[in-house]
Amino acid sequence: MAFLRQLLLAARFALLLPLAFVLFSREKTKRAFPPSPFQFVGVQTDQFMAWTRALFRSVTSTAVNVNEGYKTFSLKHNLAFSLPSLTYGCITILPPSQLDVLNRPEADLLSHPIQMEVMQPGYLMGDPDELLFKNPIQFEVVRQHMTKDIGFFAASTADEIHHLFSEGFRFTSKQTTVGVWNFSLRIVGRVANRALLGLPLCRNETLLERSAMYASVVYFGSTIISSLPTSMRWLVGPIIGVVGRRHANFCKQIMEPLIEERLRARDKADLTEMPNDALQWMIQKSARSDPNNLKPDVIAQRILILQITSIYTTTLALSHILVNLYGSESKDDFVAGLRSECERVTAEHQGLSTKQAIDKLYRMDSTIRESLRVSPFSVIAPIRIVGSEGGIDLGEGHYLQKGARVGAPFQAIHHDDRYYTNPYKFDAFRFSRAFEGSGIGHRQHSEQELTVNVNDRFLSWGYGRHVCPGRWYISQTLKQILSYVVQKYDISLQGEREDPKSLLNFIVPPTKSQIKIKKRDHIR
Repeated sequence: MAFLRQLLLAARFALLLPLAFVLFSREKTKRAFPPSPFQFVGVQTDQFMAWTRALFRSVTSTAVNVNEGYKTFSLKHNLAFSLPSLTYGCITILPPSQLDVLNRPEADLLSHPIQMEVMQPGYLMGDPDELLFKNPIQFEVVRQHMTKDIGFFAASTADEIHHLFSEGFRFTSKQTTVGVWNFSLRIVGRVANRALLGLPLCRNETLLERSAMYASVVYFGSTIISSLPTSMRWLVGPIIGVVGRRHANFCKQIMEPLIEERLRARDKADLTEMPNDALQWMIQKSARSDPNNLKPDVIAQRILILQITSIYTTTLALSHILVNLYGSESKDDFVAGLRSECERVTAEHQGLSTKQAIDKLYRMDSTIRESLRVSPFSVIAPIRIVGSEGGIDLGEGHYLQKGARVGAPFQAIHHDDRYYTNPYKFDAFRFSRAFEGSGIGHRQHSEQELTVNVNDRFLSWGYGRHVCPGRWYISQTLKQILSYVVQKYDISLQGEREDPKSLLNFIVPPTKSQIKIKKRDHIR
């Protein structure tokens, strides 16, 4: 996506611009953060202004630093280590054996301040008092309606996928080349907006395009803002905010007529059949709180927050799945195995539009989990701030003081050969293969490590007290999308695989990767 590539390029330059200011600012110096009792990685102590230079190297070296620290300290000595980060300042990385620290109560380990750094609502959402997050109705809707009990989404998701491919893409038996990122974004955007807004607004391509642009501004713009000293944010934040709010306001103009219509119908008790989507649930929940929450502008902004958090991450997941699956040396065997499973389950359940059917796609589930393992969302996650006045005792005389940043080595754990054989190799059936033999299939549902399962070796949904509540919906959606694609289309990755890159803590999307796609011969 050209817009995203331009934003990434702008981010690289913008992050370097304040160097002269940071040199004289105490806000980003090592002394400005609680002292770490652990060894530092990524700081060349013999250099002039070693800490400041290390901060700016972290723009491109965070992944390298974490992997080095993980091998040197976590694996060999079971110790945490610290590193400089332009975004987070000084951050301590826990070894796998101490991840249970992340289960501490919210008062001990704070998640809200980190979330606000990621979102920057004051600059990017016109919400300087963080009211949208202090009363997080949008996330309550997800927890109540989009966790384990998400079966009712299956039929509408199947319908939306079929409509998009038959009426939107219209691929034929002739090969068509498409960008993986744009292809994934269009599918995920349509399906997610069907769950969030329902028909017909979910098919508004302008809304999809503008909300995607807004998500990019929020994710990468907030990174730029968070990387600046507080004394400089007032200057740069509003500039980025103007761009973000322009996209947000455009989206709101599209959504607000539907919101107003739903509100009028609610006031008149005129909804004979209640829409089953996030917008309606949000209206119902908002009606039980502050009347200001029923303002169309506020509801629209809450929908945008859900779009940001769901569409971007799910698109990133799907794009990596396509690259990993169709770029694999064993692609033909994997695709044949997935098609065989889809055909069998389809015959048993007369389609793949029910939760009962989708839950039987164990190879498909393994493929998705394996891609999330090989291609994680970020380098470090989750990240928390120590809130306890007395700090946190990590044992052996090591304490993290109040205000210290602490995180898990997300990417390094996923690539640890103690947990995964050939950890850098994509093995689609890694998690399902053990259950392929006769006589043990009945154990698969209870024993296979499924995409939604979280443990100290798989951190895609977080770890500790704030694991992603929408992972059941995302997993079900990805299985439906991928099953449709593998059954109906032949796909090949064009050119060489795009090497994964990181920018600070982000894993950069595969925006340059392309696939060739055509309809299979027997498919109408």
